[in-house]
Amino acid sequence: MQIVSHIVLIDGVARIERKPHLKAEMVARMIVDGDYSVEDVMRHYDLLPGEVHAALAYYYDNRAELDPEYAATIEEIERNGLTLETFKAKLSHHS
Repeated sequence: MQIVSHIVLIDGVARIERKPHLKAEMVARMIVDGDYSVEDVMRHYDLLPGEVHAALAYYYDNRAELDPEYAATIEEIERNGLTLETFKAKLSHHS
């Protein structure tokens, strides 16, 4: 039996195995916090359905740890004068 997770940990950060520059949390948040569908994310990053769903599974399995870190990051961004929209735009250009 082969188990395929599509997620690898690199330096403690979960990433899409086939595209290690992509953080699993970022992929999941496009759906969870954004207005994107699984299909939108697949097209945007050229991902397979299983890769997107694996990112979502990783997020939901680790939500208790990820959400407070994300909230702190958003708070810091707002404190530094960036809007969430500007930050998201910067993220999408770096991926």
